[in-house]
Amino acid sequence: MKSRERVLTALDHREPDRVPADLGGTVVSSIAISTYAALRGHLGLPSQPIRILETVQQIAVVDEDVLDVFGVDVIPVFANPGSRYQPRFVAEGGRGESFQDEFGATLRRPPGGFYYDWQEFPLREPSLEAMQKMPWPDPADPARYRGLRERVRQLRAATDRALFGMAPCGHDLFNQLLRVRGMEEGFMDLVANPDFAEAFLERLTRTICKAQESFLDEVGDLIDVHFTADDLAGQNGPLISPAVYRKLIKPRWARIIQTIKARTKAKILYHSCGAIGAFLPDLIEIGVDIINPVQVSAAGMDTAELKKKYGKHLAFWGGGCDTQRVLNMAGPDQVRAEVRRRIRDLAPGGGFVFNPVHNIQPLIEPANIAAMFRAAQEFGRYPIRIN
Repeated sequence: MKSRERVLTALDHREPDRVPADLGGTVVSSIAISTYAALRGHLGLPSQPIRILETVQQIAVVDEDVLDVFGVDVIPVFANPGSRYQPRFVAEGGRGESFQDEFGATLRRPPGGFYYDWQEFPLREPSLEAMQKMPWPDPADPARYRGLRERVRQLRAATDRALFGMAPCGHDLFNQLLRVRGMEEGFMDLVANPDFAEAFLERLTRTICKAQESFLDEVGDLIDVHFTADDLAGQNGPLISPAVYRKLIKPRWARIIQTIKARTKAKILYHSCGAIGAFLPDLIEIGVDIINPVQVSAAGMDTAELKKKYGKHLAFWGGGCDTQRVLNMAGPDQVRAEVRRRIRDLAPGGGFVFNPVHNIQPLIEPANIAAMFRAAQEFGRYPIRIN
């Protein structure tokens, strides 16, 4: 079975020949650049310049030779950079290095750090005037889409891997409020400044919808899976109350997903870390097809229970190995046992794409990564016969 057929069969809740695998298909299923360099060496692959898939998380573009070794079935599709924004990196001595994102927030990576973090926020006050003065990306900028359709058309003809689409200008709604206001202020706005919060979320919803329209009008018929994201939960439960979510966030996400579904038949993946069990019925209701990253170490995220309760309605993309307590702390034998368990729980009947929980982080042993993907190849053959 070819990769694209394998992915689509699984996402249609049917059993392909084996569980599909992802590494580098999205900005939340890739690998840290330092770990990727070590992994290539461990696999005996030649050293070569590493391309950065996403700046903030410092994750790598996974090359064809690694995709082949691990039987990866997915590759990403991005728009071009916009014409009005180019990140300008500033060396700050003892503070590290910083740049501003398209919304005007300053992100900084400390000396020796692995990531950039949001540290200075463009919306200092919760007012409509300040919101209007804040930089906003132009989702309809023609530069973002120039040549995109032909590039993706050629890519689709050249590979049998599934194509994973990601529209520009960000994907987050609730999280973007925190990135322009700061975490404490953003959470407070939802309750103490609801008129401002609604106005901001409404303008952002229009921006995201326009980005989705522009991107999918170009390539909606050429992609197989489409990316959305908005973290709703932490390790032990929701970040905001379900009531606030259903009033302010859910209706706007419903509009975004309607916009997507009007322009593509691609399955819609929704990324949210944490203990998101309270929100899964809502996500199903608004049209989400796939959940990622399936944070198995979070409260209420037992894979067997999730599959039993939601497996007819949702596919699971991720959850193949715990990156908080196993991939980073255990040895290859324990990693194999973890993969075996997750495939046993999530793979029967289809509806599962193998990937560890979120990006593979720095300092992870390459032997563990290799053991993880090889175990997925071994245990993921259908029919699944794991007790």
